[in-house]
Amino acid sequence: MFLVMKFPSVPGRTTDGRRVHLPVDFEGEQTLVVLSFHRRQQSLVDSWRGFAKELREKYDHFDYYELSVTGGNSGMLPPTTMGGLAPSNARNRLDENTVFVPVDKNAFQRRLGIVGEQTIYAFLVEDGDVVRQAAGVLTPKTAEALESLLSEYETAQSRWSELGSESVEEQSES
Repeated sequence: MFLVMKFPSVPGRTTDGRRVHLPVDFEGEQTLVVLSFHRRQQSLVDSWRGFAKELREKYDHFDYYELSVTGGNSGMLPPTTMGGLAPSNARNRLDENTVFVPVDKNAFQRRLGIVGEQTIYAFLVEDGDVVRQAAGVLTPKTAEALESLLSEYETAQSRWSELGSESVEEQSES
């Protein structure tokens, strides 16, 4: 059984310098969040990117973000922490959905129930709640499961919409 947990409330900055506050500023009803802790993990992040973009095109209610988690264990951060990249270089190498999150890494990991920085993590977030998670490179099995969840959600939302419109029609006929 998977226990639902809240995605931690954290500040961040996009590659173009815009401030965001997550998960409040997530755009999708269902949002895939891919976390990395080191630049060397970019190839793992890239394994999710193409698939996430395809899903975003297919499902209107879905969006995704790549979070580059920076910061030390003390929570004391230098004023320009950008994961080792200058803003101009970051824009050239990273996706437009990348958000730099300068936080105490250990505390952030504890809040998400993850241990260590050896791999990346992917979380499916709905209304601020983490409903599924995976670690490492995207596999065909994980991709299939994620797409199935998005499809089921879309179908359920359509049913709710249909029920709502039927209820309105019944009330207007009375």
